[in-house]
Amino acid sequence: MSYKTNHKIISTIITTTFLTILIMYPFLQEKVHASSSTTFVIDNNAIYHDTAFLSGGVLLLTIHTQPIVVHVGNFFRIQAMVLNNSLGTISFAAGPCDSTVSAIFNKNVVVKHEVSCFAGAASTSAATHLVKLRPGEKVSIIGTPIGTTYQAVASGPTIASVTFHYQLGTGANASIIKSFEFNIMRS
Repeated sequence: MSYKTNHKIISTIITTTFLTILIMYPFLQEKVHASSSTTFVIDNNAIYHDTAFLSGGVLLLTIHTQPIVVHVGNFFRIQAMVLNNSLGTISFAAGPCDSTVSAIFNKNVVVKHEVSCFAGAASTSAATHLVKLRPGEKVSIIGTPIGTTYQAVASGPTIASVTFHYQLGTGANASIIKSFEFNIMRS
């Protein structure tokens, strides 16, 4: 091959690569700024980070506070969408005083452990039922563990690490931890 032919081939490759990066940049940037981290734990024996279960597993999507706008002094809960992206059915308990969702916060929130349910919910576990999610199904979950409240005590950006506990079809206990950031407003 001649110098001119090689030069044309290399120029074409460079131009194509540059244009591909230029076109894909907005999509790549969205991916980089997406939710910070996800961790999966099965029976407290193995920990898998981020992409380990992207082809199968349980995912927490659209995590946010309830109410969505939190002011200093407000009590709030955590809401998320659970997607069963695994090949088997998963299950978890749900009811007015039971929640398989919990969170820890880096700052600005006080976690209080009390005797009764959040915001006057019925304190009986009679209404508790087992939710089963088949592969591909999703459901919205909300809550704090029984007797636990989250109260905003200072304004500013806050990172919550949310844990969702569930059971695999085999009976093994599993959980997923995902972090998200929200802003607490002045009262």
